[in-house]
Amino acid sequence: MEKLKQINRKCKRFSARLKTSKGVLCVEKPTTNIVLCNVGQATGFLKEDANNLQQELPTVNILKYIAEKGESHSFLVFTDVKSSQLFYEAHNGKAKAMNGTLIYMNYVEEVPSDEILCTADPPKGLQIIPNFITIEEEIAFITLFDWMDESNLKNRQVKHYGYEFRYGSNDVDLNTPLDEKIPSQCDILWERLRAQGIAINVPDQLTVNKYLPGQGIPSHVDRHSPFGDTILSLSLGSDVVMDWKHHSNKYVPIVVPARSMLVMQEEARYDWQHAIQPRTRDPIVQTRKHERVITGDTRPRDTRISLTFRKTREGPCECSYNILCDRFKNDGEIDNVLASHLEELHVHQVYEQIAGHFSTTRHKRWPRVDEFLQSVPSGAVLLDLGAGNGKNILNRNDILQIAGERSAGLLLECSAHTRAISGSDCVRLDLLHSPLRDACADVIICIAVIHHFCSEARRKQSILTIARLLRPGGVALITVWAKDQTKSNYLDTNKENRDTDLVTTIGGVNLPIHENRTQFQHSDLLVPWKLRQIRDKKLTKTSDTFLRYYHVFEDGELDDLCKPELEIQNSFYEEGNWCVVCKKL
Repeated sequence: MEKLKQINRKCKRFSARLKTSKGVLCVEKPTTNIVLCNVGQATGFLKEDANNLQQELPTVNILKYIAEKGESHSFLVFTDVKSSQLFYEAHNGKAKAMNGTLIYMNYVEEVPSDEILCTADPPKGLQIIPNFITIEEEIAFITLFDWMDESNLKNRQVKHYGYEFRYGSNDVDLNTPLDEKIPSQCDILWERLRAQGIAINVPDQLTVNKYLPGQGIPSHVDRHSPFGDTILSLSLGSDVVMDWKHHSNKYVPIVVPARSMLVMQEEARYDWQHAIQPRTRDPIVQTRKHERVITGDTRPRDTRISLTFRKTREGPCECSYNILCDRFKNDGEIDNVLASHLEELHVHQVYEQIAGHFSTTRHKRWPRVDEFLQSVPSGAVLLDLGAGNGKNILNRNDILQIAGERSAGLLLECSAHTRAISGSDCVRLDLLHSPLRDACADVIICIAVIHHFCSEARRKQSILTIARLLRPGGVALITVWAKDQTKSNYLDTNKENRDTDLVTTIGGVNLPIHENRTQFQHSDLLVPWKLRQIRDKKLTKTSDTFLRYYHVFEDGELDDLCKPELEIQNSFYEEGNWCVVCKKL
């Protein structure tokens, strides 16, 4: 009896917590829905774990397991109330997760949808031709192109015909053709395309990629100028979901079946980026009334071989799609329009996608940030510009604190954190276009924000905003990521420091894709954010990967950026970051 009372007390505490922080309303009357209060995607609890518990109860039927990204709770939907009651009575406060945690449950009337509705139309000019080759032809192509490079089992394996596709610059060198040309067995492909009314020039370059389950390729557009207006991709061995993203924030998941031919022309060729997420299972995507729905169910991937055919060309691109085109040479400063598009694509959209998981990785203030904040005098107005989840907001009621954050997702996390702190508030704020009045703050912190601006002019504009908002005599602490990481814990000593062979080109700007935990080789680059799960207290099972833009700073660069609007009082390096304490005179 005492044990049951203890479980009930736990469940009530979880019920109150879920209502306050997540808006989940628990009920006492049994329903067909149960919330698992303390296990979910963030704790590594999987659908298989729920199924294992269900197998102990042969008469119980689970319809759905719903686990939202970054959340430490999850939901079960049963076929009937009797099933949910049997499950609840058998496992509430008794069953354990893989890490030994006791699982606590409550009934709920409603559960979140585990489906994502994608309302955007597929890119214009994209065609997927199913069953383009027969099963027998697929076997023949796999036999022709399959291989195993024992020296490179970690990354996807690549072979080239006609010309080597250079991933470092997303082009080919027409002066160094390869001896091995596209095999004649591929000639049947051009004939079938023409028979279906698709006019193409016969390709002269072929890249063969072999993807093992769990491998993918980052979001990119094939560079415009080196190749013609049609790119073809034949898939062998396995279906895969390919993500298509437009710089206007449209997103379309496309299922590419085995034995299909993918044809990229027009907008699909020039104005959209595409990617394959590095995961072992793909979501099942359904089409309902002309809309794509990403369901909560998944299917495993097998080894997939893709044949990507291109026709090389010379001279600058002549397309009408400017945003991702490389004909606009950007050897110097990025203009404001392009910089804004880059930030929208590789900063703002990314943080909206990763906000929940990002927040779970940010708990404590950095030591020097904490030291700086402890010196804030009573009665001061403190602005946190780019506040993220609000971890730097102090639990003090003798100062006024305003947390400004552009990301709507992070703003929700910040609001939940600051709700109980008297004298604090959150506002949605763009650092380059702040609506706050001049000279309104005694103290400003801007932690790990300015390195996300894509041009020096925009980075300078952010400093001017800080100077405008500070009162005369006010002080600010500004931090940015340093290019030199040799004195930080960021570097993995087991990883080789080498230049990346992956580049994304946007508007003529080549942005290298950084290898995490290695020394930075470039000042402007894309850094992967890998969504991970926690299982047995270890990070496992990479899911989606997103690319965030960074400008990493040289020694003295931040100091120079702050002058002359702000006087540098202290400049220092801390754990891979350049930091300045500065004052408005």
